[in-house]
Amino acid sequence: MKAVFPILLLLLGSLGAFGDNLVKEGSFESPVVSGRTPALKGGDVTNNGRGPGWVALQTSGTGSAITLGLTNETGHTGSQSIYLQFNHVSAADPGVALTSGFIPVVSGTTYEAGIWGRMDAKAPLDPQGRSAYLKLEVDFFAKDAYTSVGEPVYAVQPLPGSKNHEAYFKTDSWKRFHYVVQTPPGAVFAQMTWRWETETDDGETNGVIFFDDAELIGPPNPVPDLTPAPVEQPTPDASTSPAAQ
Repeated sequence: MKAVFPILLLLLGSLGAFGDNLVKEGSFESPVVSGRTPALKGGDVTNNGRGPGWVALQTSGTGSAITLGLTNETGHTGSQSIYLQFNHVSAADPGVALTSGFIPVVSGTTYEAGIWGRMDAKAPLDPQGRSAYLKLEVDFFAKDAYTSVGEPVYAVQPLPGSKNHEAYFKTDSWKRFHYVVQTPPGAVFAQMTWRWETETDDGETNGVIFFDDAELIGPPNPVPDLTPAPVEQPTPDASTSPAAQ
């Protein structure tokens, strides 16, 4: 037993050395809410698009088929989480998308994107009903945070799980969905978008699921306080400028 304990510490240390969670406000603790609060009524994790952790919240369809907001009913860590309420969704392709700010990364490096989920015990999604999906997109940018670099990364997880299988997300515990991300050469920033969507077949999607602790785990860019550099504009050629004519 004495020999095992140092080995266990070494393993734990190596896991911790893999990196930090680089997502700001990944635990969804701001703004502080009391009870289940839709984004339009004070539970907006983007702070009206001002960030810093989350900068865009978009809806499609009618905008009311799927509600995203904050709640203090449950949390994987901290006291809050976001919730997604599917309101008897039967329309085609309604969805909600939550986009992070620009996250400084190291190019050509392995990261792990993830988020923790748990179904609402009182109103869980029906695993045999009309399917819903959690979708991840990670885009990469150069130092100006405007020029795209490489190809985006995509991942999909059915909600609450694949049909005719045991639910991936359950009511009695939190479970992590994660995906390995490789940053392309030249990448300085990454941007994560989490989407919650339904498919287009018959039936309806109804129920509530919670998510917490959005993550992008890996080494931070070594440049401190890295922010997008302005796009350099070409200097006018004096020989062809109007003043030179």
